[in-house]
Amino acid sequence: MVDLQRSKTVFLAGLTTVALTMAEPAVDASAAASSEGAIIRLDLLPGGTTSRATAVNDRGVIVGYGDTANGENHAIRWNRRGRVTDLGTLPGGAHSYAYGINDHGDTVGYADNADGSERAVRWAPNGAITDLGTLPGRTASYAFGINDEGSVVGEVPIRPKIYHAVKWQPDGTIIDLGTTSPRGSTAADAINDDGVVIGRTFTVGTGNFVNAGTWPAGATTVTLLPPLPDGGPRSNSGGINDKGLIVGYAQSRPGPPPIYAIHATLWSPGASAPTDLGVLPGGSDYSVANGINNAGTIVGISATSTPEDRGAVLWKRRKGGWHIVPLPQLPGGRYSEATAINNAGEVVGEASTASDQSIAVRWK
Repeated sequence: MVDLQRSKTVFLAGLTTVALTMAEPAVDASAAASSEGAIIRLDLLPGGTTSRATAVNDRGVIVGYGDTANGENHAIRWNRRGRVTDLGTLPGGAHSYAYGINDHGDTVGYADNADGSERAVRWAPNGAITDLGTLPGRTASYAFGINDEGSVVGEVPIRPKIYHAVKWQPDGTIIDLGTTSPRGSTAADAINDDGVVIGRTFTVGTGNFVNAGTWPAGATTVTLLPPLPDGGPRSNSGGINDKGLIVGYAQSRPGPPPIYAIHATLWSPGASAPTDLGVLPGGSDYSVANGINNAGTIVGISATSTPEDRGAVLWKRRKGGWHIVPLPQLPGGRYSEATAINNAGEVVGEASTASDQSIAVRWK
């Protein structure tokens, strides 16, 4: 079973610039504060050894996935008191993954059927699972984001190496958002409460090109987001808040494949160019922003001053620009990633233990 969100390595070239008007303040990359907050391990499923938290709503309910005693991956929900619930699978299926939750407690992701095909699903607050279906003539679908209205976004495989971004309306109607794409394929990862969708357009194959994109509310055609000034052509979006601020990553400088310098990036309405959020002091050219709340606090991951290590971080806007703040690791751990933040400032993600076991965590 492939974890789509962690294994997507599609890249894209040739960004189309969106007309904007005002630049963001520069990032003070050298002004990383000492790590803040406390890291809390989330419970594993009975007999499980690994897990990952992918989203948290404003009520503090967390979702993600983890392995079971028999090695299957199941979608998980943790309530605000930390109690873990196995959300299960479709009838006859073995695997499921949860990626989004709204403030009503509706959770979305995907699960396999008895025949092995993977389908976008929604879990109700009481745990009941619903197959969201797919486009006519297709067999698979994946859901990654949901807003408070109940609109869901994701992707559908059309044919080998071609995907279309899709949106499910609250009544279950599916809309194809990928009929027009500069790079052949599209995928949608998140939708805010105003109905603005973010994702990417990409090609699968030699070069693996990807560009961050957005669909304005009601639109079915993707609009590409601009690259970093003096950067390379590749980018990807990861999160959006209700003010329309979009975060993700972009190539920080041109370079040949297969290794690219990428920095966490912020696209702001009204800005003439996106903002390079930088990396931790002493870190190599690698950082990614995964989420942003309505207060504008951004979370993600950055290279650290220790070669090969990666650490969860948040970015806060302070006087003089954006400041990067490391979040604590588990004792002995060398890897952590913040995947989401809610409007109360609760951050979730995953971190490694001293024995290199990756488990879901919460920072508070």
